[in-house]
Amino acid sequence: MMKNLIPFCCVIVIGLFQSCKTGNSSTTQKDTVFTTSNYMAIDGKDTALMNLEISNEIVKGKLILKLYNKEDNDGFVSGAFKNDTLFVDYSFRVGNKKIVYKNPLAFLKKDGLLTLGVGKMENMFGRTYFRKDIPIDFYEGRFKFGPVPIQ
Repeated sequence: MMKNLIPFCCVIVIGLFQSCKTGNSSTTQKDTVFTTSNYMAIDGKDTALMNLEISNEIVKGKLILKLYNKEDNDGFVSGAFKNDTLFVDYSFRVGNKKIVYKNPLAFLKKDGLLTLGVGKMENMFGRTYFRKDIPIDFYEGRFKFGPVPIQ
């Protein structure tokens, strides 16, 4: 009796695993929509370049800040839209240094532009956050990112 039970259980487990695997992959492929966009912002002699890949609600991309007479900030953003505001974590290096910094950024999407906001920050448990009691100011932001063609 035990000899017949083991192969029977193996067949059921493999069948369940296969049906779960097939169901997840087809749902993921059907529901996932990828959009890639390039943006650029100029403020005086400073330039910022951003490439975003949006998949459903998840946003990932690259952001480079080229600041006049300073080393470039070069890194990656990862986050999501909440209504008309894109909240991301920006992990970046300054110049050729090995230290990786991580800061939150917020962009207001309005009239086809992404405006980088300015907000008060606080650190908690080694992580930097926007203070919840003080609104992010999108009118004081230096960089207004406009779309540029993908080449």
